[in-house]
Amino acid sequence: MPPEISKQLLSDRVYDLIRAAILDGSRPPGSRVVESEIARSLSISQAPVRDAVRRLAHAGLVTSEPRRGSHVTELSEEDFGIARQLRAALEGIGARAAVEHLTPGDLAELREIVALMGQAVAAGEWAEFRCLDMRFHHRVMVIADGAVLGRVWDTLEPLLISQHAISDPAFSGDRSKLVQWHGDLIAALEAGDPEVAGAAFHAHASGALS
Repeated sequence: MPPEISKQLLSDRVYDLIRAAILDGSRPPGSRVVESEIARSLSISQAPVRDAVRRLAHAGLVTSEPRRGSHVTELSEEDFGIARQLRAALEGIGARAAVEHLTPGDLAELREIVALMGQAVAAGEWAEFRCLDMRFHHRVMVIADGAVLGRVWDTLEPLLISQHAISDPAFSGDRSKLVQWHGDLIAALEAGDPEVAGAAFHAHASGALS
């Protein structure tokens, strides 16, 4: 295998490991991402770690600054509130539009995602649950068939992930309810009333159900 391919595959693995740690909460917002420490813990050189951290910064999950190093992206309380409001507004708009384009195949795919979410909760795989949660909401944006919606969501999503605004790992309630809530969102879409669906997704995204 050519060296550059081997290096890239290793970088992908490191990227996935750090991203999973951000998703499951073991690397909380503001925590340091030290390339040398990660390289030592994995018994690898720093080059693939540096590449992975660069990609994470490009995705918005990590913030790198001269002389301060790299940290998991952290927003101020004010900015976090704004990001959450934007998410709620975006999801409400997306859900209303999705009702107009929804197909039986779309419903089947959303139900499959929710079923996988249930399996992840049962297995205690929180990072996997958060990936599925993001996949669910992104899929609704795709169903809405709006190029602007998709682009705005792709910009906002990394901030929502790093700030735990999607499936907070610190959630102390019954996590099976999180699965049930997504089932309720599907029911709201299937009911066919854009305003009902929009209100349901807006409430969910704004944290009104937590």
